[in-house]
Amino acid sequence: MSGPGPAAALWSRLGSLPLAHLVPTGLGPWGDGMARLVLQPLDLLLLVALVLLAVQNGRSWSDRLALVLPLSWLVGGLGGLLVGRELPLALPCAALVTAVGVLVTLGPALRLSERLGEGFLFGGTAALSLLFGLVAGSSLTGHGGALQALLGEAVAIAVGTALLLMALDPPHPRWLALGLRVVGSWIAASGLLMLGWLSRQPL
Repeated sequence: MSGPGPAAALWSRLGSLPLAHLVPTGLGPWGDGMARLVLQPLDLLLLVALVLLAVQNGRSWSDRLALVLPLSWLVGGLGGLLVGRELPLALPCAALVTAVGVLVTLGPALRLSERLGEGFLFGGTAALSLLFGLVAGSSLTGHGGALQALLGEAVAIAVGTALLLMALDPPHPRWLALGLRVVGSWIAASGLLMLGWLSRQPL
């Protein structure tokens, strides 16, 4: 029986990153932190999922996301640095990414902003950002330049969020609205794959 193919090997490598330490890029702590957003699948998937969910539910929520997401993430990251040890929360984080991906996939049919209110969505976004920032900050414990790396990733999150929001500014044509839901399904599927992979890892 043949071993795992290249795609499986790549996914296994990506899946190990949530549990890994900061990946050196040769660009210094700031550059390492910025690169972490791309090299850390769960952080990147959450960012994209929250942006898609926001643009599906009205301009007032999406306008605030560019500020709420990076600031909440940074506050959580600072708390994670103070914890002093890496928090083993990759599994619940993968479950949350999957859940947000499902919400994006269901899309306008849920009418979340009408059913739950924008205040609830605002609080949920902030809470998710705080949690993921907490995990990210705790994973940087013991690294030289941890604070600069944390700030670097916060800057990358702010820029990435702003660019996505500008590119996906509503109203959306029918094809784009459908495309957002398709991307949401991919995010949910990726979260499920991460859940399966992480659940098989030794504690």
